[in-house]
Amino acid sequence: MATSAQNLSMIIDELLVAKPGDRAAALKLLADKGLLPKKLLETPKEKKVSRFASKAAEDFAEAKGITVPDDFKGTAANDKISVKDLTTLAEPPKKKVNASPGAQQFARDNGIDIAEVTGTGENGKVLLKDVKDLVTAPAAAADVSDDKTKISPSAAKLMKQHGWDEDDVSHIPGSGKNGTLLAKDLAEMVKEKLEEEEEGSETDAESDED
Repeated sequence: MATSAQNLSMIIDELLVAKPGDRAAALKLLADKGLLPKKLLETPKEKKVSRFASKAAEDFAEAKGITVPDDFKGTAANDKISVKDLTTLAEPPKKKVNASPGAQQFARDNGIDIAEVTGTGENGKVLLKDVKDLVTAPAAAADVSDDKTKISPSAAKLMKQHGWDEDDVSHIPGSGKNGTLLAKDLAEMVKEKLEEEEEGSETDAESDED
């Protein structure tokens, strides 16, 4: 078997004599003569470019069975997909419903998809009466009280602060005298409102970061 130096010398001689016009011709000539090194004979493997930003993201997608759309662009460098992106794909952020708390509660209690309700309030806000109008069954109608809600001054002030009207709070039983609605009766609604605002702030902050 020829030594490396001898092999190199033979390669040079062949190239000088044949004078191939380009690299491809030179490689073919040397291959036909059995002078081409094995590494050059091997077809280079095509390197697979991953769409994921890390192995953790790739494993996460496989474990959760997440199908990434072809046109989806990640938030990591070079549009690569991160675990955060996959979490968003798996659990899309909840769409904020433009409806009063009372309307939402009534819709849940009566199995109504509030997203399908046309709101008559400001900026298309769905009010309690909008949802009630959809309930035509006698049994459901019997649950709707026509009595005007009695509201204490402190509760009225709190309602004004949060932009609620009487329809919004009509589903809440008052703990005051003769069923008067007190400020403390609105504690749960206030808590839900603050949580919604906090969630909205976090979503806006994440959008700014992206």
